[in-house]
Amino acid sequence: MGDGPVNLAWRSCGTASSGRSPVVLLHGLFGSAAQWHHMARPLSAQRQVITVDWPNHGHSPHVDRMDYPLMAEGLRRVFDDLGIDRAHLVGHSMGGKAGMVFARLFASRVASLAVLDIAPVTYADRYMPLVYAALRMNLGQIQRREDADTQLARHVSSGRLRAMLLQNLSRSETGWAWRNHWAGIAASMKDLLAFPAALCRDPSTMPTLFVRGSASDYLTEAHRPLVNALFPAAQHDEISGAGHWIHADQPAALLCLLQAWLHEPVIPRHVQCYLRSLDNPC
Repeated sequence: MGDGPVNLAWRSCGTASSGRSPVVLLHGLFGSAAQWHHMARPLSAQRQVITVDWPNHGHSPHVDRMDYPLMAEGLRRVFDDLGIDRAHLVGHSMGGKAGMVFARLFASRVASLAVLDIAPVTYADRYMPLVYAALRMNLGQIQRREDADTQLARHVSSGRLRAMLLQNLSRSETGWAWRNHWAGIAASMKDLLAFPAALCRDPSTMPTLFVRGSASDYLTEAHRPLVNALFPAAQHDEISGAGHWIHADQPAALLCLLQAWLHEPVIPRHVQCYLRSLDNPC
């Protein structure tokens, strides 16, 4: 188990509507609420949109250990603080797992669930090398963000992964610092890679959408029988030309899919053009 429940940081845009449940966007490992900005803005034209920072990420508190029940309880507190009875959840990767757990523990609070490129299974660890790479950096030697990228490139060859990690690096009057609590994330990695299947023994009839990136190996056809066993009403879709970070690779296509899922009008062409022009690594 993780630490006790925490009060998660959150952002809100758009206006609450009595006829439309809010949408809550849940980021993945090493992400933050800020990375949903380009999706939250157009979605908020129809309803309130909330983005949340998980523990040890963004502006949320640091804890020694975190797991999915802890994250779900923190999200329930956000619902209560904002007076949200029910909401649509959209979760990417780790956020998708947390969304599934929340939907099981607090089913009455969820209008629908969209899971982006993750399955309710245990994954091999491909993340600890990134944690170690971040911890090896000498923040005192950084003058510009380019210096941080140069340091990180010694251990992480992918420019996309470096950009994702460096979005969590902030500068203040006292110098550069990580928003992420790397030690807490590292101590929790086993729980985050796994999925608490004991919480999901009985099938759920909740409206659920599973979306995979066509170039990703996180959510595959091999996972479909398990997904359908846990969520018999699940719909499945695929975003062409997207890897694991669907909301960065193909934001316009994903937004159109979510708009259809939420039974909202198709987004205007100029908004689609804006989303396609984004060069957001994660």
